[in-house]
Amino acid sequence: MKKILLFISVLLTIVFGYFFYQSRLSLVEKSLIQKQNLTVFLKLSGQKDFIKQEIDVNMTALDLIKEKIKIVTKGEGVDAYVVEINGKLAEDSKKEFWAFYVNGKQATVGAGSYKLKEGDRIEWKLETY
Repeated sequence: MKKILLFISVLLTIVFGYFFYQSRLSLVEKSLIQKQNLTVFLKLSGQKDFIKQEIDVNMTALDLIKEKIKIVTKGEGVDAYVVEINGKLAEDSKKEFWAFYVNGKQATVGAGSYKLKEGDRIEWKLETY
């Protein structure tokens, strides 16, 4: 009789442990699914402060500016580059270009290649070469 009670208690422990594990796993999965947005900050040349932006995951810096600001680009996808922001054209005759910075440093890849990360501070500046 003691062996049967021991077997039942072990079996119940395993069953309850399994359901507890599954419920905890479900909570983790739900939190990962709900985290579909990132918070980044955007600043344009001439603006005083960065503006907080809630965006979808997997967006690039180019996707962000296209979604939030009126821009003109040349090229496609990862090869695209910005030539005008809010009506301000980067003029070839003045050797101007729109540069984008990530967390205070000029980006080493194109805006169409840079995947945004949580907390990134993206700044666009009109510069000369």
